[in-house]
Amino acid sequence: MPTAWGDESGSVADLDPGAFIFGAVIVLAEHVDSLRAAMRALQLTSEKKIHWHDDSAKRHLEVMESIAELPLEGLVVVRVGPTTDVPERRRRKCFEAFVPALQAPDCVHLTLESRGAHLDRKDRDMLAALRSRKVVTSELRLDHVPGPVEPILWIADAVCGAYVGQRTRGEMYFEEIRRLTRVIEVQT
Repeated sequence: MPTAWGDESGSVADLDPGAFIFGAVIVLAEHVDSLRAAMRALQLTSEKKIHWHDDSAKRHLEVMESIAELPLEGLVVVRVGPTTDVPERRRRKCFEAFVPALQAPDCVHLTLESRGAHLDRKDRDMLAALRSRKVVTSELRLDHVPGPVEPILWIADAVCGAYVGQRTRGEMYFEEIRRLTRVIEVQT
């Protein structure tokens, strides 16, 4: 069964008002170790993790070209809502569309980067609410781990960063993985 590794990103507020993005990579279990190894091989000695926001244009291209060769499927869910929504509401409304989209390829496990115990609990509560409304099955499990310890989360971060860059500044890094990535846009 495939597993998903997800990250999130607010968009650029003045260029993409009201937008929030969740990105994920969906991976078969037999490829998990090779993806981790590939990302660790890209990690610079000065980095705790590969992080899109911190990297240069040259590095963005190097990371995306490497990701494009990996055995994975990408998913991007962008939700555009009222600009008056607070960031946590934007995130929650995007999460409501993101999680069901993961189950379309029979994904049963989602790992997100931890935002701390209190906010991680909010994610688990939201998943429970989606289960009770029968939006997702009870089989989907959710874990949180610190970003620096899980290299597959670095891929999800790059997917989000590349998509935001294309959406707001016309950057072309996302084109490296477009053929691997399903994009869902939600207007609410």
